[in-house]
Amino acid sequence: MLGRTILAAGMRFDQYACVRARRFPLALLVRYKRVDLPEWCVGNTENISHSGALVRVACTVQFERDDELDIRLILPDAAPGEPVEIACRGRVVRLVAPTPLWPSPGLAVKINRHRFIPPGPISRSPS
Repeated sequence: MLGRTILAAGMRFDQYACVRARRFPLALLVRYKRVDLPEWCVGNTENISHSGALVRVACTVQFERDDELDIRLILPDAAPGEPVEIACRGRVVRLVAPTPLWPSPGLAVKINRHRFIPPGPISRSPS
């Protein structure tokens, strides 16, 4: 059965397609930018799933749905001064309004591809 999706008993395919990926509330430092702009912005993830992330933005750059982004998820230090990063390429799928809990606007981003960046000095360029 390689290449086939196994559905829960009694579940139709259209029901399966609408199931939302489980979100994990994980607050990570993130750098992000539109691929057509040189400036990097800094924000935080509100949550992450297997397909993407909700990033709370703190940047004056305007983002639109379908903007392609370069993203760097900064993982907690593996060793002091040596952050581990995941470099991602993604696309904005939804703009999210601020809330009382999250006063910054957000970007729901679908992650299309990613790669781990080996630990290195904190001062290195994000690109």
